Amino acid sequence: MEVLTSWLMSETSVTMIIKNMDSVLTRFKDWFWNSDFWLPHGFTWEDIKSKDGYNRPQLSDLYIIPFLTIALLIVRYIFENYIAFHFCKMIGIRSRNDDIVKNDICNQIFAGGTKNPNMGRLKEIAEQTGWSTHQVSSWFRKKRKTSLMGKATESCWRCLVYTVFFAYGCYVLFKTDWFWDTKKWLVGYISHQSITQEMKWYYYMELSFYVSLLISQFTDTKRKDFFQLFVHHILTIILIIGSYIIAHFRFGAIIMLLHDSSDYWLEGAKIANYAKTQKLCDILFVVFAVTFFLSRWVYFPFWVMWTFINDNSSVSGPLQSYITFPYIFLYMCIGLLFLHFYWGFLIANMVYKFTVAGKVEKDARSDEDSD
Repeated sequence: MEVLTSWLMSETSVTMIIKNMDSVLTRFKDWFWNSDFWLPHGFTWEDIKSKDGYNRPQLSDLYIIPFLTIALLIVRYIFENYIAFHFCKMIGIRSRNDDIVKNDICNQIFAGGTKNPNMGRLKEIAEQTGWSTHQVSSWFRKKRKTSLMGKATESCWRCLVYTVFFAYGCYVLFKTDWFWDTKKWLVGYISHQSITQEMKWYYYMELSFYVSLLISQFTDTKRKDFFQLFVHHILTIILIIGSYIIAHFRFGAIIMLLHDSSDYWLEGAKIANYAKTQKLCDILFVVFAVTFFLSRWVYFPFWVMWTFINDNSSVSGPLQSYITFPYIFLYMCIGLLFLHFYWGFLIANMVYKFTVAGKVEKDARSDEDSD
């Protein structure tokens, strides 16, 4: 009897704990999705639902993103190893790893996680291999460098994706009746704006790609601006998701198009650089630099951000405070702008060297890129 009573009490305790946890989660959900934080005054999540002939973006639409991200990573692996690799060999790009002397002991140690052994470890490896510590140190230094072929295939992948996304973005946006007129970007916000299936897929592709970049950044070519790129990817992902959730998809789509407009020129210039076709590299880099400054230093702050700042409250309705998501959206745009300034100065420095030396030097963001 005592055992039964104890069991019933334990069951009651578990049930109470589950109910309390459910209550806490419900309160957290209500707090997090408070419409006063996410939406302008007078709008609720009920207004975001698709109805009355208007198709509006839903959070549940984004459940497809993890699957698309995995698919992109798989496609990237196949493309880089079986298409880009042969293309790069065809245009004369050779892997620097071909120069590394084969050594099974060093390979096993490197594969085990020791990428940069200290002096004591170098001496141990030297005794095992019969090499000098200088030879061992040189072998690990060369091995740490991403092969030229690896860099080239990465650039081929990004060049392809940016080109396809920019072309698709132009196809989706150029035929709208609001893209060319900034005054129309906010007209009918939520109430009379409907998102097309093509626009949804533009969001799906861009978001999946940036999530895949965030994941692969840890295995891609190491760059000096690793942290800046990491912050850029995080900000971009939040901006894409946030603008979709609160139905600011017009601004989100325009920002995505602006970012894609210059990047494929840069990746093309890198491929030309790796292939040592210097004249083509110089031309592509100049086009990239001009496009970058026009899109990210001029159009982004003076048209996109200014329209959001100037017209958002008057057209969309007043906001509850400066700590609401539409304002956070603006703050993150400012964060992107500062990153644009940072990269812009690096590009300007390369342009200066180009005008002095007569050719584009290595990518200023890369630790190991060769001329």
